[in-house]
Amino acid sequence: MKKLTMLSLAAFLLFSCAGQKFPDNPKLVVMIAVDMFPAEILQRIEPHLKGGLKWLLNHGIHYENAHQEHANTVTGTGHFSIGSGRYPGPSGVLGNSWYVRSLGKSVNCVEDSIAKPVGGKGNARSYRQIESNTVSDWAKSKHPDSKVYTVAAKDRAAILLGGENANLAIYYNYNGTFITSDYYMEELPGWLDDFNQSLNIYAYRDSVWNHSRKMELYHELATVDSFYGEVDAFNDDVYSPTLPKSLNSVALEKTGNYLVSMPWFDRIVMKIAESAIINEELGKDEIVDFLGIGFSTADWIGHNHGPNSHEVLDYFFRFDAYLMNFIKTLDDLVGLEDVVFVLSSDHGVIPLPEHLSSNGIESERLDHDGFNSRIKRIKEQLGDDIIYSGNGFYFPRHFTNDQKEDALQLIKKEMIGLNALGYIFSREEILLMKEINPFNRRLKHMIHPQMSPDVILVLREYFTSRAPLGTTHGTPYNYDTHVPLIFSHINIKPARISRPVATVDIAPTIGSLLNVSIPEDVDGNSLQEVSP
Repeated sequence: MKKLTMLSLAAFLLFSCAGQKFPDNPKLVVMIAVDMFPAEILQRIEPHLKGGLKWLLNHGIHYENAHQEHANTVTGTGHFSIGSGRYPGPSGVLGNSWYVRSLGKSVNCVEDSIAKPVGGKGNARSYRQIESNTVSDWAKSKHPDSKVYTVAAKDRAAILLGGENANLAIYYNYNGTFITSDYYMEELPGWLDDFNQSLNIYAYRDSVWNHSRKMELYHELATVDSFYGEVDAFNDDVYSPTLPKSLNSVALEKTGNYLVSMPWFDRIVMKIAESAIINEELGKDEIVDFLGIGFSTADWIGHNHGPNSHEVLDYFFRFDAYLMNFIKTLDDLVGLEDVVFVLSSDHGVIPLPEHLSSNGIESERLDHDGFNSRIKRIKEQLGDDIIYSGNGFYFPRHFTNDQKEDALQLIKKEMIGLNALGYIFSREEILLMKEINPFNRRLKHMIHPQMSPDVILVLREYFTSRAPLGTTHGTPYNYDTHVPLIFSHINIKPARISRPVATVDIAPTIGSLLNVSIPEDVDGNSLQEVSP
C-alpha cells in the first residue's frame, strides 16, 4: 500500500469537516459486483434511476474515474482484483482460464481437480489454486468467527469474491440448481436445498421480457431496438433481436441455460442472498460478516446486444428496482446503520462495431479466417509444439533466446495486415515497459514473469474479436476498464470524486475501515474518503 498523498490528505480533511464518516465497526459488508457494467452506462442512466442504484449514489461516495488497471479485462481477473486488492497478472490469475505449460492444457481460474460438486450436477470449483487471499480472509484472520457467504451465477464470480476461507460460495449449474463444491461443505445447507427445491425454472417460460419504462426513454438513451450486430438468441427463424422476449421460444431442455440471460435471474440471486442473511444470521452480532453478490446476467445480455441496446438499458432499470427491494430487506433484517455497501464491476465492454462505425469511429470485427490461416502458417514454420492459447503464443521450453527472438520476428511478419491486430509484444518487452501511460501500465499488470505467453497479441482500439455478431471485452482500453465504484452507508451524504482510482483499492479500503491487517503485497491503496 502507498502512503497518504497530499491530494488524498486534502480529501480526507474535506470529508472530515463535512461530517462524512463510515462506521468503523459495521456488522455486514455487502460487496456487489455487476458483471459488465461500464461506467458510461451508469452516467447515461443516472438521471433516470429510481431505486437501489440511486440509493447507493445518494448515500455514497462515487468514484467517477475508477478503472480495472489490467489489460485482460474479463470476469476472473476483474473479480480477483476487487476481492484481493492485487493486480491479477503478477498474482498468477491470467484470465478466466489460461494455458499451463507443465500440464499441456488450459485450466479454469477456479479449477479444482480434487473437489466434487455438492448439491447437483456441475463443475466443482474453489479458490484452492489461487495463492493470494482476499479482504474477507484478512478479516477472518482477526475475527475467526466472521462469516463469509457469496452467490453468483458464475462460479468464478462467487469464488473470487469470497476468497480462501469463505464459509460458502454458491453458483449456478445452468440447469436450474445452485450448487457449490466440497471445498466448502460436504452438503448444501438445508435452506439452500429448500430454495433449489422450490425454484421452478420452467415457470419462467411464460414470463415475457418487455420494456419496463416509457418508450421515449429508450429512444433517447439507446439505439433502435433492432440494430444489426446484435445477437438474436431467442428467435432463430427470422433475425429480430428485439423486445419482447420469452423463454417459450427456446427448447424446453435449454430453459435453465437461457434463464441466466433474462433480467429476473438476478432477482433470484438476490433472493438467495436474502436467505443466506436470514438463515446464517449474517450481521447479527458484533463480528463483521461479508456477503458477496455477483450479478452475472448483465454480461450475457451485454455480449448479445451491446451497451447501447434496449435490452441492456432495460436490464439496468429493472436491476435498479430489484436492488432497492434488496436494500429495504437488508434494513429489515440487519438495519442499514450496520451495513456498508460497495458496488463495482469486473469490466466494461466495447460497443458494437456497427454502432461505432455509424458514429464515424473506425471499428471492425476480427477476420477469424485470416487469423486462423496465419496461426497455421506460423505452426508450419515453427513446429506443432508452438501453442496459441488465450491471447498469445507459448514456445517450447527448449527454445533458446535466439530461437525465441526469431520466432517473435516470424510471428510479427506473418501477422502483418491482420485487420484488428494492433500490437505484438514479447513477454519480456512488457515486463520492461515503463508505466508512462495507462496502456503500458495495464499490460504490465496482466503479465506473470513465468506463466504468461512468450508472445502477446493486443487488438487495435475499437476493434473486437467477437464475430460475426455481438460484442465482448478483454482489452486495456478505457471502454473495457472504466467501471463504477461506489462506497455507501445510510449516513453518508452523496459525493463525487474525479481523481483516478482502481478496483484494487476496494479491498484495502474495506480492510482499513475494519482495522484489520493488510498484507504487504497488496497493490491497492485505502481510499481516504472512506477510511481515513
